[in-house]
Amino acid sequence: MKHSFLLLAFLVACGGTDSATIPDGSDDTGGGNDASTGNDGTTSNDGTTTGDGTTTDGTTIDTGTTFDPAKVNGLVLWLEADVSASIVQSNQRITQWKDQTSHHNDANGSTQTTTQGRNPTVKKGQINSLDAVHFDKGQPNAPANMLGIPENTDKSLQWGTGDFFVAIVGEFDNDPKDSSGVQFQVGNFFSKNYSPSFNNYTGVALYANLPTQNTVSTGLLYMTASQLNDFAYTATAYNTNKPHIFGIRRQGNTIDLYVDGTSVNSATATTNVDVSNANIPVRIGADGDANLLRLDGDIGEIYAVAGVLSSSDQTSIQGYLKKKWATP
Repeated sequence: MKHSFLLLAFLVACGGTDSATIPDGSDDTGGGNDASTGNDGTTSNDGTTTGDGTTTDGTTIDTGTTFDPAKVNGLVLWLEADVSASIVQSNQRITQWKDQTSHHNDANGSTQTTTQGRNPTVKKGQINSLDAVHFDKGQPNAPANMLGIPENTDKSLQWGTGDFFVAIVGEFDNDPKDSSGVQFQVGNFFSKNYSPSFNNYTGVALYANLPTQNTVSTGLLYMTASQLNDFAYTATAYNTNKPHIFGIRRQGNTIDLYVDGTSVNSATATTNVDVSNANIPVRIGADGDANLLRLDGDIGEIYAVAGVLSSSDQTSIQGYLKKKWATP
């Protein structure tokens, strides 16, 4: 499907992500480079399957006792809001959301007293009676809520030009016509990107409720670059504060945007861009210095696989998440 670059113009123009500040207040810079992933597929997870087909946190897996989400080959990131031991809080705000894999790609908040207000909170029983992490878009002239995953020594979040898959259980109600501007209209679910100039955007990003220059807004945008056929989007808005499984995948030179297990849009790139972006963190909930693309919503789980993922494993992952979080 052919897409117009006009859809992306505001993203780079309104601040980009180069030299932005990560949650602990330090500065990050760097460009894309090729790097390998550490894909041992093992986890240290208190939600792994037991012999009776349930996880140890009590969640029944609907895909049968043979599927264990902890054992998918290439699993590099697994954040579960309902696993209380994975959430570290200070003054009722999250300072760390621990990765359940052995890669320890933990999502960190600010540890500085003066900036802890930008850290998200836990909403008890928010999605299917399970806890979720709540991101508030904040107020004008004040930061929103954001977590950042810093670059790991094993480079497991540097995906190069290869395949990857990310599934996010989330809900949001950003208004694409908010008069406060794009900072409040658009929500960042997941981004690891680099924007040194207007026409040179590379990385991985899933944004919610992108306004356009037309009267029609875009419900979701998934992109790997600002070039033609390196992004996929939907005209359907999902800003109803109802939970869905939002998924992004690159397989070969095809990128797919999924909602609740169904591909809703895809694009085929001429050449795969390198999305590694060494030394740039993954940002969740907002972008920049927690001042851009502010998500107003909740995230229950984030699950990422680097490398080749079988169709059966993707189906099983989505089935597991659907059963657990009661998504459509």
